[in-house]
Amino acid sequence: MIDHSDKNLDYALRAIQHPQLRETDEFLQWINIPDNKELFLELMACKEAVIRENLERKRRVRSRMYIGAAAFTAAAVLVLVFLIPSLFPTTSRQMEQPIRLFAAITDGEHVMLQTDGHSEQLLEDSVMNLKEVEALTSDTICCQTLTTPRGKSFLLVLSDGTKVWINAESSLRYPVAFNGKERRVELKGEACFEVAKNEKCPFIVSTDGMETTVLGTKFNIRSYKTEDRHVTLVQGKVEVTNMTSHQSVILQPGQDLTYTENGEENISRVNIATYTAWTEGMFYFEDASLKDIMSSLGRWYNVNIDFEQAELYHIRLNFWANRDARLEEALELLNKLQKVRVDYQDETITIKHI
Repeated sequence: MIDHSDKNLDYALRAIQHPQLRETDEFLQWINIPDNKELFLELMACKEAVIRENLERKRRVRSRMYIGAAAFTAAAVLVLVFLIPSLFPTTSRQMEQPIRLFAAITDGEHVMLQTDGHSEQLLEDSVMNLKEVEALTSDTICCQTLTTPRGKSFLLVLSDGTKVWINAESSLRYPVAFNGKERRVELKGEACFEVAKNEKCPFIVSTDGMETTVLGTKFNIRSYKTEDRHVTLVQGKVEVTNMTSHQSVILQPGQDLTYTENGEENISRVNIATYTAWTEGMFYFEDASLKDIMSSLGRWYNVNIDFEQAELYHIRLNFWANRDARLEEALELLNKLQKVRVDYQDETITIKHI
């Protein structure tokens, strides 16, 4: 049962009214309590419902104002239908083939760990601390690769104490111990890093086409092949180098660096929570495209994602859900936004016009 105490309710309302509060460690600790998270999500849903109701009320007013003009226009259209049928396409919207944004896969259901020169092993837990593992060689040449499947994330603590939250369908290659002049790891997919400070030994994350260098900080990197690449700084300072142009930029806390698929680069101020909420077990999107939202759902639940038309990709909305919830619950919340119709059958989600 949700704790509706005045203190928690007041704090949740202030967090909704002031997004910058949701970027603090205090808020992350508060929302990590299940009852608080449930209270916050319910209040956010109420906020969204109020916004939708206001927009619907305005739409009804506009509809009444233009009802006469609409009737006249309808009559004119009927004339055109009979006189110039060639102006109207013969293929209806429902007859078009859906566009597949995301495809489900059948292999890989476990977190896998592979050590160089050895076979893979399954990891049953969701956390591994290298500092607690005995009999590890100190040779930095010996590396491991941890790979997560769709629908699972993993917390890895490296030998220097650096914490790495690895998101679904991602992999991290790292030495079992650091003893050189740098601490270098290689990432495919998405991970959030809380780097142990060591001014004499910088921490470097190599991803597809870029390198992120830090001394001690917290940041998130998203580098999936079919999406824009992001480096989002939570605290501290990072330097990001484009390995194609060899140009570097320095990010400040609260900034996100985006490399688009066509090579464009953009730095913007963002709500950090929208990039790190997944480490707290939440889907959390603010003014995000439906394409990005559905890609995240497809990757987490491993289902096919079809769109009735490509124009639906660009619909922007706010969306919050618990990643531990069933897929059907998340889709029900999407339908309640009344922006699109979301159908689910035969392991396929289809996004349609309302």
